[in-house]
Amino acid sequence: MTVPAQPRRWSRVAGYAMMAAAGVGAAIVPTPSVEQATGPLVYLWAAFLVGGGLLSTYGAASDRWIGEHLGLPLLWAAFTVYAVVLAAVLSPAGIVASLALGAFALLLIGRWRDVSAIRREATRQARSPG
Repeated sequence: MTVPAQPRRWSRVAGYAMMAAAGVGAAIVPTPSVEQATGPLVYLWAAFLVGGGLLSTYGAASDRWIGEHLGLPLLWAAFTVYAVVLAAVLSPAGIVASLALGAFALLLIGRWRDVSAIRREATRQARSPG
């Protein structure tokens, strides 16, 4: 049984919008461990969450691959930084959170690869005569 595209798409819209909102929150109240580890770059990672979340939200909402194609690498980078910083804390809770964020970053890479395949196929179809 296949799930209709609409519910899948709108769950991605909601998820990406939540990532953008998390970025706004991270800019207003930076995570202390990330701020200590990266200094003022903490605001860059927050901007990556906001920008990647908004681009991906646009892509999912409009059903256009370009938004996710551009936004997912920003989200992947932000989640990877947070995962590495949490792992460096070396507390049991930090390591658990690092594993969860790292796993999520890998899922974002997988989604980006799927979107890249869609982009390649769309480009191929646009170039084919007929």
